[in-house]
Amino acid sequence: MTRPLRRNMNDSSFFHIMVQGLNKELIFNTKENMKKYLDLIYKNNEGINIIAFCIMNNHAHILIQTQEIKYMTTFMQKTNVSFSKYYNNLKNRVGYVFRDRFKVQPIKDIRHLYLCVDYIHDNPVKAGICRHRKDYEFSSYYRIYNSDEKRVKNRIADILQKNITCLNNEENTIEEFEFIENEEKNKEEIGRDIVKSFLKERNIKMENLKYRKTELNEIIKILKFENNISYRTIEKIVNIGRETLRKIVNNER
Repeated sequence: MTRPLRRNMNDSSFFHIMVQGLNKELIFNTKENMKKYLDLIYKNNEGINIIAFCIMNNHAHILIQTQEIKYMTTFMQKTNVSFSKYYNNLKNRVGYVFRDRFKVQPIKDIRHLYLCVDYIHDNPVKAGICRHRKDYEFSSYYRIYNSDEKRVKNRIADILQKNITCLNNEENTIEEFEFIENEEKNKEEIGRDIVKSFLKERNIKMENLKYRKTELNEIIKILKFENNISYRTIEKIVNIGRETLRKIVNNER
């Protein structure tokens, strides 16, 4: 009988991660953008074993194995923040690039693991982009496994053999979808980038912003209404008291 993976994060566990562009924006619509995200995945993969991936035009799937959940959180935070900076510079824009949360599906058992790999590799086929998964360049089927199904199965078998302890407990099967986020840090970094671009465009120094009522109101409106950044985070970014922020926001409603 196939045994489920353990919930205990001290043991090796497998996760299917999905990220998507804000409002389904086509953030990966060029080969350069896809290559950039792929480069970042491998640049930031400390503590992460990448088993499968597929980068589509407005979203990406990544199947990973990790020993501790902190590695996955750091992996996604660094990858998405770095890509957001790249994309905003490329498009001369500010604000979010990805949806606030990335979706994480824990893998329940060996059958689920193989099905997930197939699902990821079949994404471009189901989307009508290509006739066969071997024809899609920005997928692990093409880039890791050289379009060889035997290589896929052999690598997964090898990973499972080396991490067999994660399969020896029949309790605590994970059936629900879970969400992982490090939202506050991510929003603060994005918010600082927004303010930096705003001040540069208007030739204003940060220390003078609080004396420029029109511009101060405008940037707070951008941070709060357009990017849904909390008062606490805005306070840290612009160094303005929370009550002052609330008054400005209330006047803008």
